[in-house]
Amino acid sequence: MKLLLGVDVGGTKIGVGLGDSSGKILGSSYRDNRDTDPNEMLPWIVSEANRLTAEAGVKVSDVAAFGISAPFPADAARGIMVRPPNNPHWRNVAILDYLRDNLKIDGCFENDANCGALAEWFFGAGRGCKDFIYLTMSTGIGGGIIASGNLVRGGKTLSAGELGHICIELNGRQCSCGMKGCYEAYCGGRAIANRMAQELKDQPDSMIMKLAAEPGKPDMRTLEAAYRANDPYAVALWQEMSLRNAQAIGLFINAFNPQRIVLGTLAWAVGDIFIDPILKELPRFCWKELLDVCEIVPSELKRDISSYAGIAAALNYLKENGKI
Repeated sequence: MKLLLGVDVGGTKIGVGLGDSSGKILGSSYRDNRDTDPNEMLPWIVSEANRLTAEAGVKVSDVAAFGISAPFPADAARGIMVRPPNNPHWRNVAILDYLRDNLKIDGCFENDANCGALAEWFFGAGRGCKDFIYLTMSTGIGGGIIASGNLVRGGKTLSAGELGHICIELNGRQCSCGMKGCYEAYCGGRAIANRMAQELKDQPDSMIMKLAAEPGKPDMRTLEAAYRANDPYAVALWQEMSLRNAQAIGLFINAFNPQRIVLGTLAWAVGDIFIDPILKELPRFCWKELLDVCEIVPSELKRDISSYAGIAAALNYLKENGKI
């Protein structure tokens, strides 16, 4: 059994966790990460790593490796957080070297979506699969690909798996990444929220606007509630979202022939009304032979996935380097 440390750097929270290679979480700590200074947060990570190991009755030197789960854009090869979109003060932060130098143990740096895929692969809905895909399905759409029992990272920039930014509509809706027609621009939570706010800004009496928790700012919860109430606008948008999800997932099935595709937040939070319409439309977008051998399932780790993300990255690092 290997001891592992995980660091999860998110837009709103930062976490440190201690676990083992069986998936047992031995301790964890979280802190607000909005508008923070890395010069304050990096020493906190080290301090928490020392505290968690001491409370578990072990030393940091007993830990086999640490893993960092971080958002892109980043210099993954060197472990540098270049410009995470929700952390404006984190610019060109060499977090991997800092933790290696201060913890005195080896570790790795991974895209947060890849870490989600690794977490589900080792400890969740991807267990036992040699070929599977994980999709984050939340504010945006990220992806992680396991092929032939290995994480797919791609070439020099190690950026393979940006599945939310395949183009599904030529000259389509504007995406926050700068391109047009991206999958995320049609099915990402933020993109859908922005679309509803724009299309209904002059319709304050619409069900969507009435249900919005914050005036003028509907979100995916708003859309779900209106859809369940059979609001015509919500039903049409939900059907379009389901069709676009099926279109993209069908592309992934034909391209990668996975055993399983694991869907993140929206799939487990909303339930069957999210997945069932996708399954209904999928035969339009991929070969029957490939669809017949692919399961589409929600995340098993659900909201706990961030607790496993960095730990799973560390475990995969040991696997890739022949240490387990």
